[in-house]
Amino acid sequence: MSKVYIVCDIEGVTGVVDFKEQCCEDGKYYAQAVRLATLELNALVEGVLEGGAKEVYAWPGHGSFPGGIDVELLHPECKLVMHASDGGPVGFDKSFNAMFLLGLHSMAGSEKGVLSHSFTPFVKNVWLNNTRIGEIGLNIAAFANVGVPTVFVSGDEEAVWEARGFIPRIQGVTVKWGLEEKFSLGALTVRKATSLAPKKAQDAIRENAKTAMKKIGQIKQPTFEKPYYFKVEYIEEKYAELAAKAPGVDKIGPLTTLQVRERVSDFVI
Repeated sequence: MSKVYIVCDIEGVTGVVDFKEQCCEDGKYYAQAVRLATLELNALVEGVLEGGAKEVYAWPGHGSFPGGIDVELLHPECKLVMHASDGGPVGFDKSFNAMFLLGLHSMAGSEKGVLSHSFTPFVKNVWLNNTRIGEIGLNIAAFANVGVPTVFVSGDEEAVWEARGFIPRIQGVTVKWGLEEKFSLGALTVRKATSLAPKKAQDAIRENAKTAMKKIGQIKQPTFEKPYYFKVEYIEEKYAELAAKAPGVDKIGPLTTLQVRERVSDFVI
């Protein structure tokens, strides 16, 4: 029996190109973005069920409750991990057969990332054991930490390439492509973009999710040695000082902190 966990975000969803209007909870088009994200999740759920999954769980990882997914529109066969905040996926363990990344964005500084950032607009760079990572890499590492492979990613072109940097044979769906930069907010970059129509993207997600189910156990996963060393570079010293107040976080430079963790999921910004 295949058991699947889906990590959801909103910046990598089709048609989502404006951070203030679509990704912030008080934005004029936030409800539209949440609806689009939910429809993409439903398409993915349909694909993994067609591919043989028997249990499907999804964590809505964007912002605070309800986290960027509309529970009223949710596929009836999907269980939603709710009220868990956006600090990282919860409720997963080695009983899962695979993890899927849906609607992900590329890390801060990506060349053509549509809404590229790393966790918050105040973080410039994050390294895990000297490997530069964003949210894609952290999720892959967190699930690898308990022996769960990542087999699928959807998002903008840069997000898919970022995932392939860790897992070359990952099943990827590109739903939009970045053009020239529009503006930056801290380390978050907003770009003009070309996007697929939602229905086209949902169809692609459904079919590729089904294909990804066949790759479970067939794709080589990255390895990260324990303990896990996380170095974070912030855009201003005040953010590094604030971060260093958290337990186990040390300030090692004007803009930089270091934390050593036994579990990837214990990493904090």
